[in-house]
Amino acid sequence: MVILVGSLTGAAGYWFARQSLKGVTQPAANPFLDSTDELNRRPRQGADFLSEKDLIAKVKSQTSGSDATKQKKARSQQAKEDAKAKTSDQKAEDAKPTTQSFPVKVQSQGMNLEIRSLIQEDNTLVLKVALQNTSNKTIQFVYTFLDITDDQGQALFSEIRGLPTEFKPKGETFFGTIKILDVPPENVKTISLSLNDYPDQNVKLDVQNIPVLD
Repeated sequence: MVILVGSLTGAAGYWFARQSLKGVTQPAANPFLDSTDELNRRPRQGADFLSEKDLIAKVKSQTSGSDATKQKKARSQQAKEDAKAKTSDQKAEDAKPTTQSFPVKVQSQGMNLEIRSLIQEDNTLVLKVALQNTSNKTIQFVYTFLDITDDQGQALFSEIRGLPTEFKPKGETFFGTIKILDVPPENVKTISLSLNDYPDQNVKLDVQNIPVLD
């Protein structure tokens, strides 16, 4: 009797348990994973991927832009160097010696004049000169009496620097410059100069037709 009652009770419990579990299903996703994580782990549909051809084109575009910048900088640097070289050449052209064979030497009564060089500086002619008295007497000059003319006979203005007005007998050689002012090089082909001592007028230093143009 007891056995029969126990069997009926077990069968009834099993039946009620099956009825209570109806409609319960296994979860489709891992309960320990957040739904957002699951979505992030799934491959996205329609994602944009660059093809190999597009990647190569993009790299070439970036490389070309970099090369163009480098070439632009190189051209700019070359232009600066060319301008600097041109300026240096122009300065050399503006201050160049003529083809006259120097030095040019003249002598009068023991007084020696040597024209060592002639240089053009814009509209100014610069003559490097040397004077020496090898005579036995003192010789004096007044440089305002220095006469300088061009090939047309026009008088030219000048400045004398570095030369004394008095030269002792058997004295040393003095070096100085004669600057001839306001001389357009394209209009003057030659110059001539003459200088007499003062007050005796016995010494006459005369140099004719010194070429100015090449």
